[in-house]
Amino acid sequence: MTTERVRARVFGEVAHEYDRIRPDYPPGLIDDVLAYARLDGAPALEVGAGTGKATVAFAGRDVAVTAVEPDEAMAAVLTRRLAGHPNVVVEVTPFEDYAPRQPFGLLFSAQAWHWTDPAVRWQRAASALAPGGALALFWNGDRPADRTVLAAILSAHHTHAPDIDTAAEVAPESTPEAELGAYWPRTDLDRLPQFGDFSERLYQRERTLSATDYVSYLSTKSAYRMLTEQARTDLFQAITDSVGTHVTLIVETALFLARRQQCP
Repeated sequence: MTTERVRARVFGEVAHEYDRIRPDYPPGLIDDVLAYARLDGAPALEVGAGTGKATVAFAGRDVAVTAVEPDEAMAAVLTRRLAGHPNVVVEVTPFEDYAPRQPFGLLFSAQAWHWTDPAVRWQRAASALAPGGALALFWNGDRPADRTVLAAILSAHHTHAPDIDTAAEVAPESTPEAELGAYWPRTDLDRLPQFGDFSERLYQRERTLSATDYVSYLSTKSAYRMLTEQARTDLFQAITDSVGTHVTLIVETALFLARRQQCP
């Protein structure tokens, strides 16, 4: 748990680059979450808001959002980005220390739920939600579309960063939407009487980055932040030298939905 918590705090080192280069979330996902949640004016709680990639999308739909973010540098970017949205309140604190002052109709977390403490996260989520409230957890994942480009990227990792899990960081396998229910976090949710009415969705799109932006994007991931500066520099130089001018990514966003049940 100690290593994970250290990795969970490295994003602030590159907060502005994170905000610039990380992908947004599909508008259809926001539509589906709001249709499922049926907020009718109820507020939402966001866990691990980062620089506001998802926050902006929900605030732009007139959702009142309390955005919880533990990293001060990330929260500073988030606060500036949401300055034009008076319906957003930023709380600079870990989710584990946040004390809700009201029940929420929706708790959502984008790219962050795996960083929360597994010993308490589900109970804290259930406690924050009103009965019937919605839980929405989602992540972007991507892999190079061109197999030759992928091979070059994997070769660079093998030489300069062999300890990085490329199956997770560079080329995660695609999971059909119908099979998402067999994976975490649904596997945890299935065991919890506080949640039910499960649903999973998958959204796919393409994104093309320059080779320079591709390695900048990698630099915002925790596994690469944990490399030494020299190893990171050597790896990124090897990638930019071998992939050509651009990298096209297949981006898949997985969404897991659940509803707070009446039981305690």
